[in-house]
Amino acid sequence: MFFRLPAKKQVVLCGLVFFVGLAISANAAVAAGPELTRGPYLQSATPESIVVVWRTNSPAAPSVKIGKSVAALNRQIVGGSIQLLVSADVQAPKYITRLYKEPKADAAKRAADDESPSTVPSTYQYEARIQGLEPATRYYYSVYAGKKLLAGADKHHYFVTSPSQGTDADLRIWVVGDSGTGEQDQKEVHLAMQEFTQESKRDLDLYLHVGDMAYVEGTDKQFQNNFFDIYQTTLRNKVCWPSMGNHEGKTSRGTSGTGPYYDAYVVPTAAEAGGLPSGTEAYYSFDIADVHFVCLDSHDLDRTPSGAMAQWLIADLEETQQEWLIAFWHHPPYTKGSHDSDAERQLIEMRTHFMPILESCGVDIVLSGHSHIYERSMLIDGAYATPTVAEGVVVDDGDGNPDHDGAYRKSQGLNPNEGTVAIVAGNGGAGLTRRGTMPIMREILVEHGSVILDIRGDTLTGTMVNKNNVERDVFSIVKRGKVEVTHLEKPWQPPNDPSLLTVFVLAWQDEALGQLPKNWSLAQGPDESVVVQQVSEEQKKLLAVKAGEKSVIATYDNFDDLMSEIRTEISLSTDAVAGVVFAHQNEQNYYAYRFNAKTATAELVRYHEGEAEVLDSREVEIDFSEQVKVEIETRKNIFKFQLNNQVEYDVKLDQPLPEGKFGILVGENSAASYEYLAIRRGLP
Repeated sequence: MFFRLPAKKQVVLCGLVFFVGLAISANAAVAAGPELTRGPYLQSATPESIVVVWRTNSPAAPSVKIGKSVAALNRQIVGGSIQLLVSADVQAPKYITRLYKEPKADAAKRAADDESPSTVPSTYQYEARIQGLEPATRYYYSVYAGKKLLAGADKHHYFVTSPSQGTDADLRIWVVGDSGTGEQDQKEVHLAMQEFTQESKRDLDLYLHVGDMAYVEGTDKQFQNNFFDIYQTTLRNKVCWPSMGNHEGKTSRGTSGTGPYYDAYVVPTAAEAGGLPSGTEAYYSFDIADVHFVCLDSHDLDRTPSGAMAQWLIADLEETQQEWLIAFWHHPPYTKGSHDSDAERQLIEMRTHFMPILESCGVDIVLSGHSHIYERSMLIDGAYATPTVAEGVVVDDGDGNPDHDGAYRKSQGLNPNEGTVAIVAGNGGAGLTRRGTMPIMREILVEHGSVILDIRGDTLTGTMVNKNNVERDVFSIVKRGKVEVTHLEKPWQPPNDPSLLTVFVLAWQDEALGQLPKNWSLAQGPDESVVVQQVSEEQKKLLAVKAGEKSVIATYDNFDDLMSEIRTEISLSTDAVAGVVFAHQNEQNYYAYRFNAKTATAELVRYHEGEAEVLDSREVEIDFSEQVKVEIETRKNIFKFQLNNQVEYDVKLDQPLPEGKFGILVGENSAASYEYLAIRRGLP
């Protein structure tokens, strides 16, 4: 994996004078001395080795010192054990690995004011593979540039090698997903985990991230700001084992193993940490004690049973002899949070193609994110159908809590189809959503938090700790003896309470033609101005609106709250004015976002005591003869608008958005139709 030169050349390569062709500006930086810009952080731990990674803003003579106490860092790692990677602007020999630079074709499509995903200029990344270590041993370390100490040589910079493969597990694992916003909720979730471990007097051993760690596009800067800067106090002494989310996938590619995500991580590809070689960092496996971990790429690789990833998974699982099996990836096989696993292709394919493979090999826990919610299943087996049902696929419908219904029971070792607990841990920091009730779930919580997994011998205990350090869900699996498995035909199911939903999706397929939909009211305009209409050639229903000399406003009755997002698709007649209303308190006080097809403009308007104030007006390059997809998101005092997945802009308000209803607006002498309306409730 690491490029090696003869010893003499390695010293030149990693020294301060390492290229003849260095630019003058780089020489100036060398004179000032390299500064640490990322890390150090830990990767790819095994019983005998670990990788320490860090970045500087100028070339350095890199080295790492380690020892079993802070006072005795008596072993030094230099030269060929340290791989160098550089940003594209650095003048370097061709054999030096380059960090990510956005391809020209992609850069040409990006707006001039959009953030570049490329590596920050003048970046030097060092990956030090330290070998010859003792299993299950704590080592302290320090990182140097020449004689300059960059980090470490203190009690906070240490690593613990993995226990030998096959030994009884005594592990604490942190699981978090969809966290990379850089905002307060993410920070509080991280702090709550740290407080929980301190209070329970049991530190973490490793960290699994189930994707979306660098919103919004997984750029190099977003990784730094929203991942490394936030988690550095954990990353400096714990290994993060990653899986790529769709937001990282905006700039990184599993097919080629390139992008900021792949630059950030060093994971095993050749069975360095156990399992079978995958030959790619997109999916991989590793062993710690008697636990086998499998990471999959649910985003951009072939998810069919005949694909390379599925075939590797089958071979890998056939070889493992471990007592526990944990699988993790980004897109959940079961969810009704911000995403619906019964309606989205990636989620359906992970359920129908990969869950059967894993369950036939005795998988214990399946971890995922993507859906911004916490959901935890009962003990299930065979839930592959679409839509997902609970009948006949639940092995134990209790809550799994040792202090309540009791722990879930499985036979010792890995045995086929004895039950799995599926967890969606997409509540690590991004905005939370619940759009429905997944029938196999035992716990559904719309709260920010993360999951702690404790494995001790034959018992695994999972705890969801919310951002306030409150234990909100606890379950256990005990693997002992031989257990007889029964699939329940009529298991317990969670109640489908509409009041718990945070997303309302309004469509018209079940509504009567020629009438105002149920649970809607006309705030302005005659009764016949808003009706459900059939589109005969598509056998589809639309909400059709036609206004006369006075504009029409209709609102949805069952929502009167804070709004965090609205989505719709609108068709406008020639020269029409149409849009949506929200925070509608009465006919005199509301907000409207409307299009004018004649002038090709979009306006955000606030009505206060009947007086209209235009908060923002701009020309938009939209073909109003076609359907317009509208997405409006509010975050604090900022509106984010996206039109047809192309036009994007922000508008800042001078005051927070108030509570109120939402609905539609069509201007005088205009006509428009709405394919659907969806709104997400704002959460505190």
